[in-house]
Amino acid sequence: MAWHIKKTSIIGSETVYYKGDNSWTANYGDRSTYTSQAKAKAENYIWGKKTTNGWDVVAVNENA
Repeated sequence: MAWHIKKTSIIGSETVYYKGDNSWTANYGDRSTYTSQAKAKAENYIWGKKTTNGWDVVAVNENA
């Protein structure tokens, strides 16, 4: 299974995807993918921001 990380942009209301190296992209094709939810959630920077800054970050199963 493939997983990716997405959230709503803080600038506007578009969906953005985690690209890697603490950066985000609006281009779905540029997203980072992971082989499991656990690997997607291992990106500590992102999940810490979910808690401290209230980001609406989710790990998405692309096969669901």
